[in-house]
Amino acid sequence: MMVLTQVPVIAAGLSTAFVLNGDPIVELTESTPTGWRKVQVTRLLIITGAFLAAAGLLFIGLHVMRLWPRDMGWVSIITPVGSIFIVNCLVFLIAVLTTSMPTSSLASIAIWLFLCFIWDPYITDPVRQRLVPMIIAAAGAIFGWNMCGDAERNLVKVAAL
Repeated sequence: MMVLTQVPVIAAGLSTAFVLNGDPIVELTESTPTGWRKVQVTRLLIITGAFLAAAGLLFIGLHVMRLWPRDMGWVSIITPVGSIFIVNCLVFLIAVLTTSMPTSSLASIAIWLFLCFIWDPYITDPVRQRLVPMIIAAAGAIFGWNMCGDAERNLVKVAAL
């Protein structure tokens, strides 16, 4: 079950890296009233929402069958949901900064490894386990939001490709 519970987190990070990188229509999007920032954030919200729903359903199924690892009741849902939020927000930041699929993919795996093997084993309370990383991830997403709104920078990056 330990491996099964990590599948949505890994899949969410890699899917987010794929969705947010390598898009050749930056110039087209920047020339419309919508803008690149809204396109990227919409993509992020759709992929994050889908994986949050999947993680929630996985948790509910395993919790009802009493198979969720280290189950502390319904508050334990914050672990998979928080992990997906953290990974996706930080992958969004990396994607905005680098516009590189390989870098974003490696970053998603590195973030997951940090949470899974370094952070989670030492902080066992689910709320404290996710609160600090979620605040950092939200700050990173806000920084990425600000960086993504710079139309000149976006076009220069595409022209450099």
